[in-house]
Amino acid sequence: MACPICRYEIMEGKYCRKCGARLITEESLMNAAMQEQAATYEINRSHYKTSPAARVAQTHEAEATPSTLYTPPDPVLELAGREQFKEEAQPNPYWRGIQLYSQIYGDFFLKAFKHPIGTAAVTDSSQFLNALVTMLLHVLLLPMTVYLALQYEFRGLPEGAFTELLLKPVLWLALFMFLLNVYTYAAVRLSSSSTAKLKEVMTRFGVLMIPFLALYLIFLLFLILNGNIAKIVLILSVFTMIMAVPVLVLTSYKRRLPGGLDPFYAILAIYVATLLTVMILGDSILQYIYGL
Repeated sequence: MACPICRYEIMEGKYCRKCGARLITEESLMNAAMQEQAATYEINRSHYKTSPAARVAQTHEAEATPSTLYTPPDPVLELAGREQFKEEAQPNPYWRGIQLYSQIYGDFFLKAFKHPIGTAAVTDSSQFLNALVTMLLHVLLLPMTVYLALQYEFRGLPEGAFTELLLKPVLWLALFMFLLNVYTYAAVRLSSSSTAKLKEVMTRFGVLMIPFLALYLIFLLFLILNGNIAKIVLILSVFTMIMAVPVLVLTSYKRRLPGGLDPFYAILAIYVATLLTVMILGDSILQYIYGL
């Protein structure tokens, strides 16, 4: 005989020697037929034992009872509904990311605002993104405050002043901010630390710029109360930031480079380079103002 699974030829036995499957023999077929015949006999016997009246009642009851058919839901519509529910349940990942970063930057801002010098002294390049956001806020808020101050001074500005005074100076201010960081980095390398990185210096620079963001709020407050005081606050805040922040970044490095440049001359070099940069970039910015 042949195995029903692997078709292996076997002379005798109940199980296949190759795969172990049970073989279909004449004896097993006879046993299965006898079991089926016995089960059929028991069903018929129980059926005939029931009275004719009971069988008629069962037949009428089966006919009177309506059959309930199960209709499965449309898989396409069900899947679409689930996908829509998931989209509604899950928040926007971009909005969630903005919320998380706002919390991170808020903690960074409060810590630096309370203790700017102490925070800058222990800050490394891991906070570079937060410092970069702070510089970007300065670059955007400074032209805005200048625009508001000029609008208050001249009781209105001509058409196109918004673009000339607010949008175009942003590029010049961004370049000036970057050059001021480069000058500070060069002074740190020459006088304090030969291993300092530009990102680390820029991070400390951004930390120390955070208190000056509050001066813009004070400017807006005085602009409503007294425009002349608001202009003084604006000039002092910009001038103090340019003069103080590079010095504070330089002093945040406690060690002094042996044989390096004296901090006094390093600070003086920063001021000279900053003055030359203001003279060059200032002419370009004033051309926009005088060209209105």
